[in-house]
Amino acid sequence: MKSISLFSVFNSPQMEDIAIEVLRSGRIAGGGYVSQFEAGLGRLLDAEHVVTTVDMTSGIHLALYLSGVRAGDEVITTPFACLATNSPIAAMGATAVWADVSPDSVCIDPKAFLALITPKTKAAILYHVAGYPGPVAEIANICREHGIALIEDCDNALLATYAGKNVGSWGDFAVYSFYPNRQINTTEGGALVCRSAESAADARRLRRLGINLSQFRRSDGEINPAEDVAEAGWAYTMNNLCAALGFIQLSDVETRVAMARRHAAYLEKRFQGHASIKSIKPLDQSVPAYWVYLISTPQRNQLLARLKSEGIAASILHNLNNTYSCFDPHISSSNLPNSTALQETIIALPCGWWLDDTDLKYIADIVLAAA
Repeated sequence: MKSISLFSVFNSPQMEDIAIEVLRSGRIAGGGYVSQFEAGLGRLLDAEHVVTTVDMTSGIHLALYLSGVRAGDEVITTPFACLATNSPIAAMGATAVWADVSPDSVCIDPKAFLALITPKTKAAILYHVAGYPGPVAEIANICREHGIALIEDCDNALLATYAGKNVGSWGDFAVYSFYPNRQINTTEGGALVCRSAESAADARRLRRLGINLSQFRRSDGEINPAEDVAEAGWAYTMNNLCAALGFIQLSDVETRVAMARRHAAYLEKRFQGHASIKSIKPLDQSVPAYWVYLISTPQRNQLLARLKSEGIAASILHNLNNTYSCFDPHISSSNLPNSTALQETIIALPCGWWLDDTDLKYIADIVLAAA
């Protein structure tokens, strides 16, 4: 029996070489690869202001904070996400307001989104679910019209595009993840893309405890007692070792994403026209990064059990976050029929760069035989 993982962790001889280089240099916490990785990401994403972070959740937190979100404010978001996306909302004392997805989709419904805006709405998080772009142009227009900050959660959507542009190009902020199973593996890490130089400068200060590094120490290396820290920040800085691992992968990440897209095209062709297996369709004008390949079926639980029994690590991927009591219990989930239906029918299938043609055929054959 085959054993096919849902995710894999990319490694290469070049990553091992650069890790040894950094370890031997002693420049592990800070060093030149942090700025090199940020600059390289900027070129890859066509983004001017990239600030790396210790992980993606710290990037979301910084984006919410820089958007002016404070205790008592409301943030519109999707319940179908990892807690890494939504936990900063609750941690800040703000209220997560859950927007339903469109029917037969993982994408936020713009009409449902619009109906949730209140005077307390300060920001919105648009999660490009599993690398499938959401309706970002429409949501961005709504946010601009209502003075709401838009944060694009591009967690696992590196190089996904909408209307010919990289996701992350529409919002006030965009956040990326470099967790081990993402398109770029830095063992842990994230990046915050800011629209303005001012926001990026604030993010750099706040990710280092609120310290202005250019003036915090005197020329002799000692802390300058005359330099105030007026706004406390957090220890959110990516270290030099993680940045080096990310930097060396910039040259080949497009190849890995292209492989995932080719594999997704194969699975889509195999499932096309099937009565009970439906591929989750990407939005028009969008090209997903395909962190996984998403299908839905009314026989979800039976099919999921069969796949796992055959060595295929399929998954339901997320659990609706509105079910967790850490969020405001007074925000009802009764108005989320499409999200509830999605949670009951969705399966994420492997489709990444580590698979070969025989793996893909095996996955499709098992799905079709069990459906």
